[in-house]
Amino acid sequence: MPASFDQWQHTAVSNIFNITLDRREAEQSGWNKTYLRELAEELSSDSSAPSQLTASVADQILIARLSLDPQADVMSDDAEHITILANLAKGQTSWDYLVACWKMARAEESRVRKSLPAAEHSKALAVLEEIRALVISYAGLVLQSPDMFPNSTKPNGTPLSPLVLVDSLTHVSSSISSFGFSTTSEASTSHSTADLTTKFETIDGDDLPVFLNELAVRFGNDDGLDEILGPAFTELTRRIRDGDRGSDTPASSSSLPMHSTGQAAAPASGGVNPAALNQALANQDVQSVIAQLLAGRMAGAQPGAQPVTAPLGAIAKPNEGLTIAGLEWRPYVNAIVEAVEIKPIANMLAHLSNFDPEHVTGSRIELDSLLGPVLRLSAFPDAYPSITQHYFANAATQTQQEADANFRSIQSTMEIVHTLNFRIFNAIVRSGAPAREKVLAYWGKACALNAKRGAMQVRQELVASDGYMVNLYELLLRFAEPFMDAGLTKIDRIDLEYLRKQKRFDIQELTRINATEAEAKEWGQQAQAEPAGAPANFITEVFYLCVRLNNLGLGKAVRGIDEKEKEMGRFKKRIAEIEADRAMWSALAQAPQYENFLKRAKAEVERLHGEIYAAQSQLMAPEFLQKVITFNCFLMTWLIRVAEPKAMHPHTQVTLPLPQQVPTRFRMLPEHVFEDICDVMLFLSRVSAPLSESAKNDLVTFCTTFLSSGWYIKNPFLKAKLAEILFYNVIPWGRHTNGVLSDTLNIHALALQHLVPALMNFWIEAENTGSHTQFYDKFNMRYHLSQIFKSIWSNPKHKQQIHDQAQASGSDFVVFINRLMNDVTYLLDDALDKLQELHTKQSESEPPRAESTSSQEQQEREGHVRQLEQTIKSDLQLGTEFMRLLIDFTAETTEAFMTPEVVDRLAAMLDYNLDLMAGPKCQNLKVKHPKKVSFEPRNLLRMIMSVYLNLCSKREFVAAIARDGRSYSKPVFEKAGWIAERYMLKSPPELEAWAGMIAQVEEKRQMEQDDEEDLGDVPDEYLDPLMATIMKDPVLLPRSKAVVDRSTIKAHLLSDSTDPFNRSPLKIEDVIPDAELKAKIEAFIAERRRKS
Repeated sequence: MPASFDQWQHTAVSNIFNITLDRREAEQSGWNKTYLRELAEELSSDSSAPSQLTASVADQILIARLSLDPQADVMSDDAEHITILANLAKGQTSWDYLVACWKMARAEESRVRKSLPAAEHSKALAVLEEIRALVISYAGLVLQSPDMFPNSTKPNGTPLSPLVLVDSLTHVSSSISSFGFSTTSEASTSHSTADLTTKFETIDGDDLPVFLNELAVRFGNDDGLDEILGPAFTELTRRIRDGDRGSDTPASSSSLPMHSTGQAAAPASGGVNPAALNQALANQDVQSVIAQLLAGRMAGAQPGAQPVTAPLGAIAKPNEGLTIAGLEWRPYVNAIVEAVEIKPIANMLAHLSNFDPEHVTGSRIELDSLLGPVLRLSAFPDAYPSITQHYFANAATQTQQEADANFRSIQSTMEIVHTLNFRIFNAIVRSGAPAREKVLAYWGKACALNAKRGAMQVRQELVASDGYMVNLYELLLRFAEPFMDAGLTKIDRIDLEYLRKQKRFDIQELTRINATEAEAKEWGQQAQAEPAGAPANFITEVFYLCVRLNNLGLGKAVRGIDEKEKEMGRFKKRIAEIEADRAMWSALAQAPQYENFLKRAKAEVERLHGEIYAAQSQLMAPEFLQKVITFNCFLMTWLIRVAEPKAMHPHTQVTLPLPQQVPTRFRMLPEHVFEDICDVMLFLSRVSAPLSESAKNDLVTFCTTFLSSGWYIKNPFLKAKLAEILFYNVIPWGRHTNGVLSDTLNIHALALQHLVPALMNFWIEAENTGSHTQFYDKFNMRYHLSQIFKSIWSNPKHKQQIHDQAQASGSDFVVFINRLMNDVTYLLDDALDKLQELHTKQSESEPPRAESTSSQEQQEREGHVRQLEQTIKSDLQLGTEFMRLLIDFTAETTEAFMTPEVVDRLAAMLDYNLDLMAGPKCQNLKVKHPKKVSFEPRNLLRMIMSVYLNLCSKREFVAAIARDGRSYSKPVFEKAGWIAERYMLKSPPELEAWAGMIAQVEEKRQMEQDDEEDLGDVPDEYLDPLMATIMKDPVLLPRSKAVVDRSTIKAHLLSDSTDPFNRSPLKIEDVIPDAELKAKIEAFIAERRRKS
């Protein structure tokens, strides 16, 4: 132990700086310690004894030591000076020396306790802290101005720059200290400097956070921390982007300088011979010393060679860079994560010019921004096609076990990526308000520049990749988690007026939920004229960014998968068709072309399959899906809150239906906000994502609210998506035999009260979507509704709502059942007509008729047959479902079907279809492979008979059958009963009721015939002009002035809201009773009956 504190300080300073002011000490160390002769002379001018070293002279020591320049002084004739220079570490730059000093100061701290009494410890540590602070200052300064001291270039030509920090940040150790020994061990007598000729000194292990923190403290207050650390962090993300897996020199993207030819330069041979140099020094042979030093200077140097560097934005064409298939990206991202734990560094990153670069495009922001390369790491094929090849090269033939293993591998890696992304940005956001604003501006710019991702068609090269945008979305979801608590206690902190005033991203061109373009423009202009309020809080900012990214990030990725699945389906369908026709084209001259197409189509299917798997592997990660569900449920609740006048939901349950007056704040919302929820929930439904009970309740509340208040949503296809969401969640799958939502729909208070009328109303609305495909759209929408009805039909409370609707005055129930009848009528008519056509086409394909046709004619006929089969299958599947629903409604609400405007049409439709199924034409319905087209004649006959039996007790229905002179036939009805008995389609009591119905119909027909004979010729003015039957309740149509029977016009208006004579708009309330004509008709009938 040293005799005193002063002795310890002298020794510590000497060791830390590896210098001495005593020539004898230098000689004894073999000149390992640098003798600062000029400084020694300056400090000891008043004494012949060497001066004591203290922290107070550290500044002078550093200047003296760093000013030594072996290259500049090689021509000196001062042998001692040359000896000092010759023993400096070879290749050592000012940075290397300062880092080594800092490390030695850190190592000295651990020896204080052993070297000094306890009373001196704090004093000693203060000395070491003072020295480290000084060294840190110089270390930062030499990175800002590398040429401020000699020795700013390595022998191989690599210049000192801030990039020397890269290896330290990524934990790449140079292993050899500038002082010739490790900082964790005692001094070694060896003095190897080979490593420093190509590598810079690094700070390793636990020392790095301390070093960075001290740099941040010293230079963090606008003193140049960005100049010192910014280039290194830029280099880290550049390497991720460009696929650079590291280098021997942190200043270069290659391990060696590059010649103009692009070939790496080989290291030069030669250099200093230590033994020869020491011998020359001992002999004081100046010329030999100079020769040795010149040789050392030339070793490895290439005149004019410059290291290759690449600023972050320099790449001309994006490539994959490092991918999640390997681990090379981890050190670079981890380096950023660890560094931003130091608040000044986190703050500094946000203020770098490339953190949020100006004049960047949508596709370049992920490549040119500082953290873009980190944010874009993903499995999506648009940025990383190699991921698809790596994991899903043979997706179509992979077993489920193999696919699941690949999914888990990608998902576990992406969870790490997402966690690291959040740690980086969370640290920056928390580093201070200015940095937080920079981050928000960057996120907003990413949305603004990629607005085109929200379009139906977009050129991928103009926008950012799915990976970047989805990862950004996932990142924002993590920031949103704190305000999406179970009790939604912070939902009222979201500013409802934010979209009017914010400037993060432009919504001017976006379609609104329920406002015209002009209204939206005026709404925005009003906001600009209002005084600026307080800045939005962080919760509001994050929420609306999540809303935008729900569309631009996840929404676009989901739409991309849907498009690829459809494209793959088209290829598969075409492949199957061509393979089915192989016998026809195999002998043709075009056969090679067919084979070539099959080969290319199968390759496309394989590619698409792999790309779908790759995208799904990331999107279907359980942790990600739960975040998505949580946010979209929160968004559903928020939308209801915006829609209700008092904006109290969910703290006060919403009251349905909503008011007719739609709040402006809701009308002006971008339509995509609503549609994104639907698209996301549909995606989640298709991939069977698990929903919590809370999520189920939120979803049912949302769907019920806006289906029951349809006037809030202008676009009918959005409401259709609500029905589609419910549909996917009520169909059975896996252990959910009743579907995911069936139980919730049958206990949810709002659904029990409002779902049935909402479904009926939308069934009616679906008739007119405004689309050129509306005739076919309505069938798909109504199919979804039919399945929802099926899932709730057994619930007594839902049934009560059905009865209430059927009995309510002013209800549209009759319109609903009329539309249902229309659908059944069209679908069965079309299917049965096309079955007859298919029967004919199949007959033409049988020998000998088929032998007389050419191959081309056979191909055309087969194509027509396939088209017929597809149409028939679709018609029958939909028609069967709608017929099942008609059976249910006729059983429950019999009276509603007895109105004059309904009962005749229903009877006529049933009679017509029964005649086809059991009448003379039934033989024409026989086709090959009826199951292929979903044709089950017995089941269809059973269903038709069920409707009859539900209504046969009603005399209005019996009378309607009797009045049907077009299709009713007693033999056909009797044959239908015989078929039902033979194949046990109906029970004996039902067959008995069937026979009784036939008898009643016959009796009624006879009565009708007798009445008709009694009336004789009826004047035309008493006949309905549309039905040619005598009118019972004539009414005048106000615009066309035509007179028709009330039941006739009511039946017409159920399907068409116009005057049948001039197509002008018409409501049943507009018709005018013709009391005078009615009296004449009644008098006419009474007179004729009296005479008979």
